[in-house]
Amino acid sequence: MEKLINSACLMKNEMETNIIELSKGRQITLPAKIRNEFDLVPGTKLEIKKRKNEIILKPISEDLEKFFQEAKKIKPKHNLNAHQMDELNEVAFR
Repeated sequence: MEKLINSACLMKNEMETNIIELSKGRQITLPAKIRNEFDLVPGTKLEIKKRKNEIILKPISEDLEKFFQEAKKIKPKHNLNAHQMDELNEVAFR
């Protein structure tokens, strides 16, 4: 029984609950304590995942951010826009 209580206390310390409200624009504001703890500033990119009935937000690491910045510099070898590329993929992968 003591082990179970200790596990519950440990889980309580790891999981902090905040209740926030979705705005009319369907946006959320992260509490300041969380923004500060994860050093989230305007422009910080977050990964969003759905797991069963949960929504998980995870800051993208600096390494991945650098990768995205480098990828933006690569010029495509074609003159297709994103919509045209999607259409080609639909045909190719059916």
